[in-house]
Amino acid sequence: MTDNFWNRVLDLLDRQEISRKEFAMHIGISYSSIHNGATLNSIPSADIALRIAYELHTSLEYLVYGNEQFYDTDIAPLVGQSYNMERFLQEKNRHILLALEKMRPEVRKSVEDLIFTLEKTNLQEN
Repeated sequence: MTDNFWNRVLDLLDRQEISRKEFAMHIGISYSSIHNGATLNSIPSADIALRIAYELHTSLEYLVYGNEQFYDTDIAPLVGQSYNMERFLQEKNRHILLALEKMRPEVRKSVEDLIFTLEKTNLQEN
């Protein structure tokens, strides 16, 4: 599926569990721009392409050429830009963060305590 710019974009959206509509709105383009780009196999303007690469935590080189050396599937670094691990983790774990935000404060605190206890236990075992 990843044989052109938009197919690589759609693949990354799927991997990161981001809807096309949500992504389009987030980067300031229309949903039809994504659909038409994928259908027509076109590459967007440079500013839009760079914004897409940045928001998907990958490089423009990967999106345009599909060169895997510019895309690390484990950490998805931004090649040629400062990498923001915190932002990547927020995007990767967005569904967990959203669920936490919906919890009552006392339940959220219990979940946080459990996570930190498990983290501590895991560190001690390694």
